[in-house]
Amino acid sequence: MLISIAVDFRRADVATREQFHLSEERLTQLYRTARSEVVTEAALIATCNRTELYAWVESEDIDEVDKAIQTLARRWMRTRVNGDQLLRTATRRYGADAARHVVRVASGLESAVLGDGQILGQLRAAYKRAAHSGATGPLLHRLFETALRSGKRVQTETSLLAGRNSIGAEAASIAHQRFGSLTNARCLVVGAGKTGERTARQLIKLGAQDIVLMNRTMARAEELAEIIGGRAAPMETMHAEAAMADIVIVATASEQPILLADTLRRTREACGTSAYSLLLMDLSLPRNIEPAVLELPGVALVDLDTLHTPILAAEEQRRNAVPHAERICNEEVDDFLEWAAARPARDAIRPLADALTEVARREVAFASKDDAVAERTATRIVAKLLAGPMAALRRAVQRGEPLDQHTMMLLEMFAPARPSDLRAPARRSSAKRVDARRSPNARAEQAVTAPMRDQRYVSVSAEV
Repeated sequence: MLISIAVDFRRADVATREQFHLSEERLTQLYRTARSEVVTEAALIATCNRTELYAWVESEDIDEVDKAIQTLARRWMRTRVNGDQLLRTATRRYGADAARHVVRVASGLESAVLGDGQILGQLRAAYKRAAHSGATGPLLHRLFETALRSGKRVQTETSLLAGRNSIGAEAASIAHQRFGSLTNARCLVVGAGKTGERTARQLIKLGAQDIVLMNRTMARAEELAEIIGGRAAPMETMHAEAAMADIVIVATASEQPILLADTLRRTREACGTSAYSLLLMDLSLPRNIEPAVLELPGVALVDLDTLHTPILAAEEQRRNAVPHAERICNEEVDDFLEWAAARPARDAIRPLADALTEVARREVAFASKDDAVAERTATRIVAKLLAGPMAALRRAVQRGEPLDQHTMMLLEMFAPARPSDLRAPARRSSAKRVDARRSPNARAEQAVTAPMRDQRYVSVSAEV
């Protein structure tokens, strides 16, 4: 059964969400310990507005599934107490609901900014990270492939991404609204990743002419500064640049605050700017600006929670595209569920398909003398030959029938005969008889049907 444990902006504020954020080191540890006999695949999505863990549990028993969820939560948070706290905050989803949710996330339908243009890249990067760790398998691969394809279709086939559709662009717009004009405002953007770049580009579009860019890697800050016509500065000068700025927008991957209240206060006093207004905008999770900056005179702070309300107003122009986007999501989810439901049938027929493919390959290769042609032709022949039996097995799975009898019948009908099978059996004494269960054909039957005797393989389609 597919499950997900999700903490997002709809149920948790930024202070709560950052408690469940995972650093790279902790994510590596989670992937190292997440898999077990019951949990066979896992992948975690982390963005500024959500952290969600998806996993495949090889059981449909609700008690076993809940036990697996509790174990995953504790491994996520490293202690039982913190794991239980996570589960009190998180939303749990099962089966088709979990599949539908991740597809909607990839399509921008579950973002703080409807049609968020960054979510697709973030999802792709998160899945790549999980795959490289070895924590994923065929089911999550197919699920995320479906989600990414759905997101791409929504981008190209609908107008859901019309207008501003990222946290960075919305932040720049809010800064413009508060100042009225950005022409004479000095803007400092800390972080030159995708969010920082979108922020800087939107500031330029809105009339900003004095933009200072900072990044952990100076070369990246210089590259972006050249593109937009701004100025790059080293991170060591951040508090000094912030003291001289009118607008500071921070969007980095730091695990702790980098803009500190006390340091900023002292720097503003030294620069003689304590009496001037300063707008700070924190687009990071965990937060990169100390909340205590609000105690400084003239300082206003906007974080991800504050951004959510004005973002809702900007969504109106994209709402007309939602029904079309949802139809795309539903189509992709239905395709995934159909594929997942057929998994027991594919598992059951695979040994037979492999055996027939080997026979077909040898025979075609004998005639063509071309291995590549033999491979392609053999695969096509077997696919056409087994299309009917595969459909019959899928129907049996849908009816909830065990596949043992079906697969044994297919083996009798399609398994290639061996020379030993064609010779008349010699007369043997009862003491020398071979147990029928150990005959070649019987062993092949066991290879086909053994996995299906576990009812988990038969009934998985009921949930996903």
